[in-house]
Amino acid sequence: MAQFFKASKASWQFITKRPFHLQAAALLSIFSIIAFFLSDISIVYKNISLRRISFFQVLTYGSMSLKIEQNSSILSFSHAFPYLIITLLCAVLLLFIFLLYEKLQAKIHTAILSAASTLFLLGSLFSLLFSISSLIPESFSEKIGIAPASLYCTQGSVFNFLSVLLLVGAFISLFSMVGIRFQTRMLSYPYFFWISLFTIIPLFLIILSAFIVRGESGAYSFSMDGFHTLLSGKTINATFYGINLRLQEYFSVFLRSVDYALWTTAGCLIIAYPLGYFLAGKAKRNRTSNSGLLLMFFVLPMWINTLLRTYAWRNFFGQTGVLNNFLMGLNLISDPILFLKGDVLGDFIIKLVLVNDFLPFMLLPIYSVLVKLDDNVRHAAMDLGANAPQTFWKVVFPLSLPGVISGIQMVFMPSLTFYMIPDIMSEGSISTIGMTVQNFVLSESLSQQRAGNVLSLLLLVFVLITMGLLRNSDKDEAGGGLAL
Repeated sequence: MAQFFKASKASWQFITKRPFHLQAAALLSIFSIIAFFLSDISIVYKNISLRRISFFQVLTYGSMSLKIEQNSSILSFSHAFPYLIITLLCAVLLLFIFLLYEKLQAKIHTAILSAASTLFLLGSLFSLLFSISSLIPESFSEKIGIAPASLYCTQGSVFNFLSVLLLVGAFISLFSMVGIRFQTRMLSYPYFFWISLFTIIPLFLIILSAFIVRGESGAYSFSMDGFHTLLSGKTINATFYGINLRLQEYFSVFLRSVDYALWTTAGCLIIAYPLGYFLAGKAKRNRTSNSGLLLMFFVLPMWINTLLRTYAWRNFFGQTGVLNNFLMGLNLISDPILFLKGDVLGDFIIKLVLVNDFLPFMLLPIYSVLVKLDDNVRHAAMDLGANAPQTFWKVVFPLSLPGVISGIQMVFMPSLTFYMIPDIMSEGSISTIGMTVQNFVLSESLSQQRAGNVLSLLLLVFVLITMGLLRNSDKDEAGGGLAL
């Protein structure tokens, strides 16, 4: 046993003396060799997998009898041999550099070794991809009389994963070659690239589309045409909670969307906080998985598509839906009730469905904060003379405000522009701000497209202001939970 631990310690020291990028390259080379023996390559004909093979079988047999639609022919893999040999050769050379690193470092500059490992990783990646695409040449498809696009090879999850790792390993080796040390924070760089590509750049394009107009001469100029289109909308009579108001059309739509968002947020908070408090208390008392199972029960609807859930709710409350059939079966009503057509009842049902849809987004952050609260803080407050209500309102609730504010942000912001549920439940009779933006952007009129971009920017400003207020309120409450 002592010899085993001694050998293990020596092996670990041998590995850790190598640079990180060489450790990763050696691991990838071993993974590449193992992948050669896995049957992760599929021969597909018209989206139907005919056979699964491995690269080891390709190199061993060299050809294979393939029968497609009564046509049988010998498929030769000779076109893929050079790429497979290069893949193996790159893996062996990477292992060679890793094992003989100390001797090579004495004769060759470290940057050259890093460049070589980068080259071998990229060579292994491209030869791997080319070998898969060259397994079935077009001449074989023409020989048996089928379209080349109908017969092809695909790589499975193992080779997809290996391809991604080879690319990442090549970048790490490249950083080492130019003298950049790999740090953990570099793992966040792809996220910043993603945010820039799909958030910042599209936002910049929206700003340009909203305010920049190209004239007939080709010159660009600043324009407020989008604002004029929004403000020139007709005024309508709207009723909110029994109050008759005459409002500009799009402001009325925005007011309705804010109303939905506020009620959705309030409803989720009223339901989620007691539920999260109960689940957190049960988790801390029992220290079992029962609370986790209960939490999963409430989060489970998130696994079902929102569109399917919404149509299920509409079928439940519909004129010929489950609820009407149940009431008529009990002879409680003689005619179906138009639940979704009434102003008050239909509005309540839409808010109920919104609350059901966004409840997990409020429950999870509240539960995650409450389950981490130290019970000793609550016990200390009670020892100092506070009763149960005082302990909750002056200790527990202030300390759980970060979870509450996080839940409000996760519910209020999306529900403000979420138009699918109101549109489906009302069968298109209720317009929300999200639907208005979509109609503007999809319009063929350039002025209305600019109006949609302007409205999107106004919503963004409103959301940013709301988030700023919530963040400031979170800072104001921080540290105030122990004041009795």
